Amino acid sequence: MSCCGKKREELLQRRTMFVTPNPVRMEAAGPRTSIVFTGKGEYLVSGSHSRVVYQFSSAEPVQEVDAKDALDLIRSGLFQAKK
Repeated sequence: MSCCGKKREELLQRRTMFVTPNPVRMEAAGPRTSIVFTGKGEYLVSGSHSRVVYQFSSAEPVQEVDAKDALDLIRSGLFQAKK
């Protein structure tokens, strides 16, 4: 009975939907400043003001972040202002 295979294929085609992803744009929310990660390893943190997720590592400790996020990150003790 080939009809069952055809019905299964029709159901799969109805459930499958192709969506073209929109490119994610990272726009600066405000003035930016450089900070230095003083911890070890890798660290992901979401900015308390901008909600941007920043990725720091021992290999790349310096990064520019939103100035308002920088204040809270420095207060955490894991970051310093870049001199």
